Amino acid sequence: MATPLETATRLLTALEELVMEETLLIRTMDFVEAVDVQERSAPLVEKLCALAADPAVATLRGRVAGLIDRCNQNYHFLDSQLNRLQSELDRVATARRRLRSVAPAYREAGQATEPRLNTAA
Repeated sequence: MATPLETATRLLTALEELVMEETLLIRTMDFVEAVDVQERSAPLVEKLCALAADPAVATLRGRVAGLIDRCNQNYHFLDSQLNRLQSELDRVATARRRLRSVAPAYREAGQATEPRLNTAA
């Protein structure tokens, strides 16, 4: 039977691999797959948290801190992408509002000139 430290080391290694995969997916804007990776990593995190009470597992704190830093970088990247996309959506919404306010004038002008064009033919 494996010791808590061996189990935690194995789980942490697997979690590090999942976080690297998540980072790659986020950077390539494959958010659906990134969420899938996050869901797959949740049980590993739960088991690691349960093992954290063992004093021998405390030796892994440095690796855990590095993993948390990478997760924070992913979060900040996602946050910046969300802000960028929200700005783009705001620009599109503003353009649509302008178009809606101007469109009736063009419809009325088009209807008024159409009979003249037909009689000239």
